[in-house]
Amino acid sequence: MSIYSYLQEYRHGTEIENDRQSGPLEQESDEESPLMFHMVNEKHGEFCQWYPSTFFVYKHEILEAVGQDRKEGDGYGTVWFSSAEQFMMYSKATRFGDHETQRRVMETKDPKEQKRLGRQTAGFTHAGWDEVKSAVVELANTAKFGQNAGLRTKLLATGDRLLCEAAPDDRVWGIGFDAKRAMAMQDRWGENRLGKALMAVREKLRKEVVD
Repeated sequence: MSIYSYLQEYRHGTEIENDRQSGPLEQESDEESPLMFHMVNEKHGEFCQWYPSTFFVYKHEILEAVGQDRKEGDGYGTVWFSSAEQFMMYSKATRFGDHETQRRVMETKDPKEQKRLGRQTAGFTHAGWDEVKSAVVELANTAKFGQNAGLRTKLLATGDRLLCEAAPDDRVWGIGFDAKRAMAMQDRWGENRLGKALMAVREKLRKEVVD
């Protein structure tokens, strides 16, 4: 069996597994209102970075996303991930050449532990990470939602709704407010980078359906 055939077969298997986890998207009373999500165990938890989902990314795509040149003998093959959070922390370590943190991030499937390890990345600078972090998260979610049919269906079912991470303590990836206070404080929202990445992925997947 060729590596391509194997990956396609494995991908089909993970789609079935994730379909079991993901039921049909509940209809909202107001389909024009922003869709708020936050924790993995809450409504719309599948949009959380911590949501368990198996997917792979080609090594050369990771290197390109983090702005690293492919070295001789490197950048070939695929890396499998258990969540978008694991991909993000692995990519952070890759950006700064911290191979030990790369290894440790891949040894655990606990997203909380992955995040903790990522914060220990040797050589980390905010400026260096800021240059690539949005591209990293978009690539992670392109793979996550693109390779898992149930998750892809849920994302596409959001239509053109504004997707917002209602994280009260995060004004970079989220809006900086919880769902209950969000609409009253809309003029003070944070960057919502995760929501924007998800909407970019949604548009990519929508075009694939049309094509």
